Amino acid sequence: MSNWMFDRNGRPTLIHDNECVRSRAGAVIAWINGDNVYSLRGQHVGWFEGGVLYDNQNKALGFLSNSTGYLPSRPGLSGTPGMPGMSGTPGRPGFSGVPGKPGRGGWSSQSLATYFDR
Repeated sequence: MSNWMFDRNGRPTLIHDNECVRSRAGAVIAWINGDNVYSLRGQHVGWFEGGVLYDNQNKALGFLSNSTGYLPSRPGLSGTPGMPGMSGTPGRPGFSGVPGKPGRGGWSSQSLATYFDR
C-alpha cells in the first residue's frame, strides 16, 4: 500500500511504497530494508522507524500521517493529492553496511524533496 510522506511543513512530498520511497511522479528513488534506507546505488542514507524518515544524522526528514516514531514537532497536514501512476520497480542493489546511529536530533537541515537527488 502506498502512502504520502509529509515534510516538516506538513506538505505531501514523497511516497512510501512498501520497501521503497518514490518521487511525486512515482519513480523509485530509495530502498527501505528493515529500518535502514539506501540510495538507488545501495549506500546507506538514513533510517525509517515508526513511519518517520531520518537522514544520515538521525534527524527527521519526513513522516507518514499515522507515524508513531519520534518527531521534534508535528505540523498540521495539508490535503493529499491522488497517487500517480507507479513505474516498475528496478532491481535492488547490494546494500552497504549500516553505520553507527547518532542520537536523535531535531528536524534535518536537508529538504525531504531533494534529499535523494544527490
